[in-house]
Amino acid sequence: MKNLKSTLSLALLVVTTATWSQTDPKVDQTNTWLTYNGNHKLTEKWGLHTEYQFRRNDGLKNPMQHLLRFGIDYNINKEVMVTAGWAYIETAAYGEFAEQIPSKYNNYKFNEQRVWEQLVINHKNSGLFAFDSRFRLEQRWSQSFTNTGTPLTPEYQRYDDPEEGYWKLRHRARYRFRVTVPLTNDKMEDNTLFLAVADEIFVNIGDRVTANVFDQNRLSAALGWRFTKDSNIQLGYLNQFSQKSDGLSKENNHTVTVGYTHNLDFSKK
Repeated sequence: MKNLKSTLSLALLVVTTATWSQTDPKVDQTNTWLTYNGNHKLTEKWGLHTEYQFRRNDGLKNPMQHLLRFGIDYNINKEVMVTAGWAYIETAAYGEFAEQIPSKYNNYKFNEQRVWEQLVINHKNSGLFAFDSRFRLEQRWSQSFTNTGTPLTPEYQRYDDPEEGYWKLRHRARYRFRVTVPLTNDKMEDNTLFLAVADEIFVNIGDRVTANVFDQNRLSAALGWRFTKDSNIQLGYLNQFSQKSDGLSKENNHTVTVGYTHNLDFSKK
């Protein structure tokens, strides 16, 4: 297991370094993400995942995205959990993306419906440090449109007729590796300040992928306060490095994150 963790960490470091070393044009932006997460135990094995994310661009000034995610959890054992679910995402035209769209369409929003499956592994602790891995697959049905407002084929969503359009299916794979360590106690317990550091890479897969097999990378660090084993709050920084579908345009998003986790246990009632 130690060798596995070392190998995964090295692979993430190599991928992240290679991504940031690209010389293609990119734009830097500042965002704020507010997140709620909950994994609610229904029985000894089964549970319900709930999640909501409120994302803003240019600090808190402009709308960016709303994300609502639900899932059914199944605990194989204390270390391994699988989940499958559905998500709804509404994305606004923001930042550099908004500047490419004719001004009268700057308030345009498009939707995405997503089915997802994931595997979470809580690795055995190494001293103070706790490690976990998350593997996720996503099937994404998203509305498509052009950036010019002048569609050349019927398959594109028209700005001047939002009802006209279609849903394009894309597939994506994600992997996240996270390390947490308590700062004010010898172990993770109630009323403990802790540090969480993570890196997650996103890769597009399937027949529709052309110029951007690499989709994005998220490197984050956050300070958290554990109230109880089922409740904590975290404040941190996330660097989201994203590559657009043309394979050339990139976003480097500096993001302030605030996350609140609250789990409920209905199995005891």
